[in-house]
Amino acid sequence: MSDLSFNLDILVAHRGLQASYPENTALALNKAIAKGAQYIELDIQFSADCQPVIYHDPDLQRVSHGSGKVWDYSLQQLVKMPAYEPDRLGKRFISETIAPLQALVPILQSNPKVTAFVELKEESIAHCGRERMLSEVIQCLSLVKKQVVLISYDYLLVQSARERLWGPVGLVLKEWQDLHSDIVKNIASDYIFVDHEKIPDDFRHPKRDATCLVAYEVDSIEKGKQLLDKGITMLETFELERLS
Repeated sequence: MSDLSFNLDILVAHRGLQASYPENTALALNKAIAKGAQYIELDIQFSADCQPVIYHDPDLQRVSHGSGKVWDYSLQQLVKMPAYEPDRLGKRFISETIAPLQALVPILQSNPKVTAFVELKEESIAHCGRERMLSEVIQCLSLVKKQVVLISYDYLLVQSARERLWGPVGLVLKEWQDLHSDIVKNIASDYIFVDHEKIPDDFRHPKRDATCLVAYEVDSIEKGKQLLDKGITMLETFELERLS
């Protein structure tokens, strides 16, 4: 790590190489890995038939310029839709389509040293239910289980993944004070993700604590250094190229 960059082993590519490519697409994930990313993050929503797709928003407007919610359409319909972020990137990537979660499997198999943080979005719970969501994801990613960390804002989902002996899991904190709640303590997750703006100025991560704290939305070297000085372990960023 130099004064002007960070080692790639502490950076998480948020939604792939999002700064240059449409987020959460197979293209963005592959481009992040090509740039040396050892850790990638992606989001999962669920189709009408409760199949996982790599997508962040519950609705289709921003990323696909479509109407309705993700769960209004079947998997077969979704994978034919574009995922090109037109407001941000114009029509340059209009041929890129929504990827099923299954698309992650060959990406990881081709890159055995890469770890993927797979976030199960809580918006899909009302449609599919936690257990169905988790079952579909576990079945889909069984071949690359050792390379996948399941994460979520929904603490009960993470608790269930832990109980199913998935392997490494991670919580995304809703509020900073949740760090001290009984459910968070009982899950004892391997990773805890938190918006860097929610971290108190006087916080210092105890060196004896084995939990890996990951601060997200980090977009500058200066902010990253401040967080590392607090004992934060990893930095999630849309700016992988600029920070590495």
